[in-house]
Amino acid sequence: MAEVSALEGIKVVELGHFLLAPQATTILADLGANVIKVENPRGGEAGRYPIPIENVAPPDDMPLLWFHQFNRGKRDLALDVTTERGQEVFYKLIETADVFVTNFGPEFVDRVNVDYDTLSKVNPKLIYCQCSGFGTKGPDKDKPGFDYAAFWARSGMMDRIAEPGGAPRPQRPGIGDNLLSVGVAGAIGTALFIRERTGLGQKIDMSLYQFGVWGMMFDTIAALHCGEQIQQTDRRKVTNALWNTYQTKDGRWVILVMPQSDRWWPQFCQAMEHPEWENAPRFDSHMNRIKNTLELIPMVDEIMASKTAAEWEEIIDRYNLVGATIQTPLEVVKDSQAWANDFFTEIQHPNGVTVKMLQTPIQFSKTPGRIRSCAPELGQHTEEILLELDYEWSEIIELKANGVIP
Repeated sequence: MAEVSALEGIKVVELGHFLLAPQATTILADLGANVIKVENPRGGEAGRYPIPIENVAPPDDMPLLWFHQFNRGKRDLALDVTTERGQEVFYKLIETADVFVTNFGPEFVDRVNVDYDTLSKVNPKLIYCQCSGFGTKGPDKDKPGFDYAAFWARSGMMDRIAEPGGAPRPQRPGIGDNLLSVGVAGAIGTALFIRERTGLGQKIDMSLYQFGVWGMMFDTIAALHCGEQIQQTDRRKVTNALWNTYQTKDGRWVILVMPQSDRWWPQFCQAMEHPEWENAPRFDSHMNRIKNTLELIPMVDEIMASKTAAEWEEIIDRYNLVGATIQTPLEVVKDSQAWANDFFTEIQHPNGVTVKMLQTPIQFSKTPGRIRSCAPELGQHTEEILLELDYEWSEIIELKANGVIP
């Protein structure tokens, strides 16, 4: 039986830049959708420019390394949608589309006439998904919003993960965009299912700011309902010593994660080789351990420092505790567990270079996703797509002459 893709037959039009919308539509492409990326013919979107990140620059033979991760499997239409003629072409494309995804802000989509009200008249069954930094309503709807600003800072996340009295630390690039992209793909799948049942197209709004607030659920609910903030974490003073980070003999760090400390306390004491702790009055209940946490944490610190991280991994498994060694990315890409679950893959670029990529983190047993190609060149499929839209060659030549397409 031939392999069937989950989204086979679904046409997606993306007008995106940088990360969020492109990453979301990459997931859809991996799952079989026909994704057409629309870019400005003069230089393309901003993500096409090589971006060094701290000490790592893309290799010379693959300068768009990250761009391939979040634009693979698509076809590319270079089209100037700011012109009247370009908009006519765009509307003809939208007439045949199932989904439109953008992460340009409300001001831009209104200015170039690709807003929901306009496109829903062109195609009433269209699923229109707008991703933004801060939402599409309110005083900040037109503010630019990378995830550092909208997801990390505005949501309160960057504040709460700083140590008490310490400066907020810059986080890893793109985490908010990458996580939200999975939500965007799921929302689009849901909207397609609703349309299948009702025939209705609709608009989906998703923002980095709201997703960050959603991710901060425990802290946000405490502030919303109780008017209080969950304190920032100082590992030397956490209330639950079984939910903390500890340094090992070889300088590594191990995290223990046992929020229901009464459940794990007996085997934890065995693992620490201190069975007498179990019934010691100052430690024999969760509340007593909280009261005496400043005594317990240094005791655990000393014991954890007596063995290597690998030794603690074995002990954690033996006593059925919950914890892990804190890995580096270089260790993650060699992790047998990650490889066993198909986290990574390779694809051949047309220039002969093997490009290593992350697999989409959604795995279907009957309709598995797959990477069909590297990211397209700017305008690579422009003529092909226009011919599919029944444009004559004479019209295509005219569009070229007028600068609407390259």
